[in-house]
Amino acid sequence: MAPIIRGADTDRHDFSPYSAGLWAISSGLSYNILDDHQLLAQGAIIYDALYAWASHLQKAKHVQSSVERILVGLSAEGNLMNENTPNWVLDLKHLLQDYIDADLSFSLSDISRELDLNPTYLSREFPKYFDNMSYGEYIRKLRVEKAKDLLVSTNYKLTQIAYLSGFSDQSHFTKTFKEIMGESPSNYRKTAKK
Repeated sequence: MAPIIRGADTDRHDFSPYSAGLWAISSGLSYNILDDHQLLAQGAIIYDALYAWASHLQKAKHVQSSVERILVGLSAEGNLMNENTPNWVLDLKHLLQDYIDADLSFSLSDISRELDLNPTYLSREFPKYFDNMSYGEYIRKLRVEKAKDLLVSTNYKLTQIAYLSGFSDQSHFTKTFKEIMGESPSNYRKTAKK
């Protein structure tokens, strides 16, 4: 833990890859919490969690959502990263994960601006690194994967699942789900819950 904390406290984020994150969390806490006693109490929770991670969880895997499993699977197959893969591909992987998890709407233009890449270049290069799919096809696939998890793990109505998965309405969700999965969301839920 020492290099992480020292790097965060001294702005030497090269001491540990985790130093910048700890600094961001600590400075965010101090910005949001003005009372010193409350700040100390909240900070202790963060540092205790960091200690627990350092002591017991450093080798633990963090692959929870179906979207992350897809991306990890692609990476393992060599479709996502290799020695010739541009840096923006990994950045894009993280952005897509964040956007899908947060249910944000995002366009190719938004992603291009975020990555500081020309949208035409990104559109042309995207299939090479993402399962030979266009950007739109890939996003629909990620949304369907999220919907599959919700269909099995919740009792939400299809309209709610459509919304939570990033679809504009239930009919668009159902149509896309059928195209990708070969069956309706209702049938998928019945089969998966047996």
